[in-house]
Amino acid sequence: MPATPEALRAALGALIVTIDESGADVGAVEVPSYPDGPRPSSVITLRGAGVVGRGEHVGWTEAAHVACRDRTLPCVPRGRWELAAWSASLATVVDGPYERAALEAAAIDLALRQHGLTLFRLAGQAPRPVRYVVSFGQVADPAAEASKQGDVELKVDADPAWSDATFDALAGAGRIAVLDWKNGGARIDHERAHRVLPDALIEDPCWDAAPWSNGVTRRLAADAPLTGAEEVHRLPVRPAAANIKPARMGGVLEALAGVAACQKLGIAVYLGGMFEVDIGRRQLQALAALLCPDAPNDVAPIGRAGERPDRPARIRVDPDTTGFGA
Repeated sequence: MPATPEALRAALGALIVTIDESGADVGAVEVPSYPDGPRPSSVITLRGAGVVGRGEHVGWTEAAHVACRDRTLPCVPRGRWELAAWSASLATVVDGPYERAALEAAAIDLALRQHGLTLFRLAGQAPRPVRYVVSFGQVADPAAEASKQGDVELKVDADPAWSDATFDALAGAGRIAVLDWKNGGARIDHERAHRVLPDALIEDPCWDAAPWSNGVTRRLAADAPLTGAEEVHRLPVRPAAANIKPARMGGVLEALAGVAACQKLGIAVYLGGMFEVDIGRRQLQALAALLCPDAPNDVAPIGRAGERPDRPARIRVDPDTTGFGA
């Protein structure tokens, strides 16, 4: 059985962590699938008791990463803390969810390393192989783009302007797990897509387009509105599934609260990334291996320039390396 999110959140929050100093390695990574040139990137480091923990900042601009390094890191609480109390203190001095998420991930990694633990040993559960999807943005010919991706499941940004023939070709390509509307389209567009791709999740349709048919309603998924656990209860329509993103929610602990809220409402969960290109992607895969290994998790391996990413049938996470996502 997947790990209980409440139990994992409590176990992480109870860890004692010692933080002496912080730092960040800021740069950019050439990623062919990233649409806007090199992907700005930084890895946050927290040090304490002779150990280093890491987390990835997913800000979209170099300026955001530099600001985190130069203005946010000096505010990081130091000393010996219970992790949940440290995270609460961090939230009083750091507003940005991406910054909090990166710092909290680094603190989790640091705490696990200081205690000689893996995430899985803490959870009392072995990781399971992770189902994943490869996502790509809105293109004129999605079927052609799908054919370039190989034999993997896909998450595709949908375009209401696509013709019936385009949708038919996309269906013919197979393997479409999620259609992401990014709060776009009208009810007629969502219904048409569902008729052609009845098994695909309809993620973030235009929520004002409700009500939909029973068929569409049973495949609705929420993503962008979920900026915190409480937002699960504020959705205008209860979806069938929710894309939980720790970076968007401000950290793993809040994301676990979001997963718990979804489970109480009978909403299936899959994990999503925000174009992590370093340790952050492996941390997402580790969480998925505990929480929702059989869901269409948007945590595919990302290849850097000159690399062909290994895309196995399922991602197998190392259960034995100390830390979080090492």
